[in-house]
Amino acid sequence: MKSLKVLLALTFAIVGVKSFAQSDYITLGSKEYGVIDRLQIKLRKDSILNFSDIRPYSRKVVTERLEYINQLASEGKISLSEVDKYNIEMCLKENFEYRTGYDLKDSTLRFRDVFTKSTLTNPAYIGVKRGDFSIYATGHIDYSKGNDNNSNYQLFNNIRALSLRGTLSKNFGFYSTLFEHQEAEAAYVKQYVKSFTAVPGEGFYNSFKTTGYDVFNAKGGVMFKASKTTDIQFAYDKVFIGDGFRSLILSDFSNNFLFLKVNTRVWKLNYHMLYAQLVGTHPNVGNYLYPKKYMAFHQLDIQANKWLNIGAFESVMFGRSNGFALSYANPIIFYRSVERQEGSPDKVLIGLNIKANPFKNTQLYSQLILNEFSFDQIKRYSKGNYVNKQAIQLGAKTIDLFGVKNLDVQAEMNIVRPFVYTHYDSTGSYSNYNQQLAHPLGANFREYVGIIKYQPINKLQLQAKLIYYKQGLDSAGYNFGSNIFRFYSEGKPREDGFFIGSGLLATCMLTQLTATYEVLPNLYIDASTTIRNYSKKGSADFNSRIYSVGIRLNIARRDFDF
Repeated sequence: MKSLKVLLALTFAIVGVKSFAQSDYITLGSKEYGVIDRLQIKLRKDSILNFSDIRPYSRKVVTERLEYINQLASEGKISLSEVDKYNIEMCLKENFEYRTGYDLKDSTLRFRDVFTKSTLTNPAYIGVKRGDFSIYATGHIDYSKGNDNNSNYQLFNNIRALSLRGTLSKNFGFYSTLFEHQEAEAAYVKQYVKSFTAVPGEGFYNSFKTTGYDVFNAKGGVMFKASKTTDIQFAYDKVFIGDGFRSLILSDFSNNFLFLKVNTRVWKLNYHMLYAQLVGTHPNVGNYLYPKKYMAFHQLDIQANKWLNIGAFESVMFGRSNGFALSYANPIIFYRSVERQEGSPDKVLIGLNIKANPFKNTQLYSQLILNEFSFDQIKRYSKGNYVNKQAIQLGAKTIDLFGVKNLDVQAEMNIVRPFVYTHYDSTGSYSNYNQQLAHPLGANFREYVGIIKYQPINKLQLQAKLIYYKQGLDSAGYNFGSNIFRFYSEGKPREDGFFIGSGLLATCMLTQLTATYEVLPNLYIDASTTIRNYSKKGSADFNSRIYSVGIRLNIARRDFDF
């Protein structure tokens, strides 16, 4: 931790002191991301939106772009449906403090005014602004109930949270959210919790009424605008990299983690640096210092042309008894060379992140991951040596399918070979807080995802989701590379012969239908049904029928898509 503090101090020491407007970030899972995805595809060649592959996004940048798009629509340069206009307006209201002409100088939003028409530009917020200082507060509620045919108890989800966000000066912003959460989830989710000693997406937990879990969690951070081209964030939160439903690089599936993120954009280049402190494998007990490990990540995005963005990344996972290895803090260096200088004990991933809008109303995206690269094994790839650790994602999004406004479709394929995210010790596994940092299935699988979204009227959203995968699991105690927490140096039955599905073959088909109605701004009623058919060779099928209804305020749906 000492070396991480040194890294933070050095970063702030080398940046300029000139003030620039700063903002916080849009919460992962928020409705703004769906709106931005559509607009990326609709505009095709937008120089700002096409760079957006590392989430969360800046509220200020998104707000400015949405206002720009509104202006284009008013001038007849682009065509927006009435639903698009409504969604954009709702996003602008959610990010009210960055709207053009917004002025709350020397005034306070009173609670009794929150839901009146005069303050709908600030939905469900109360706050105050004094010069460059501002602070806004809002509450979050997610309450749902349901049934699962495999459970002899009622499913429920009960989240209460309070968020603060604002600015301390022109170049400093902050945000913080405090969660209190109880839930009793479907039987297959409880199986996950039992297997990995972790509640998906959460940290420390206790049992709740014998059937559920009680979670107390928090996130927050500060942001600093170093220059017109450079933003710095120091936070305990999540990061999602990519344009797909899944991310094979870094997803929001695991618990929050501490990180320092630096983003610099110059000309057609966007450079991201992420330095993180993660929590290693541990039992879920109190009064015990959980082991720490660290990650460093670089990605350079190049706007090759107006419709094509190519990103090359490298990441390294490592552990040190004395904290963060400062040799990895160099912003312009090849991690593999540093790893060799350190004695080659660490896990390095390299790869590509690609997004293209070559056709009207259609976007293509892809991710490629390489763990180890052995030319000798590549030449004999058909032998299936365990050293060949690669993963690939291929996906496409189409909006306004068949000319139907706001009918959007997404198709995605994820292929991850055995042992991709494993290492020869627990420190190097691509994990955080007993959870997968990338894909929730770990490795050794082939997955297909199809999503249809339709918003026929302003306040009604319909979604159908289909997920099918095949995965090879460990069998008879042998390690077949699906469980990223097992060392690849132990338990392998052989050196060659590892292919997708090697081991004990399991298949799963998950179908989910969801209807969401927006009663008031950010207040939603949900109804959902999920059918999950899971089979494993040599075992009885585990088929689930899950139904739920709920109400949400200022918070995204909580789904378990695995």
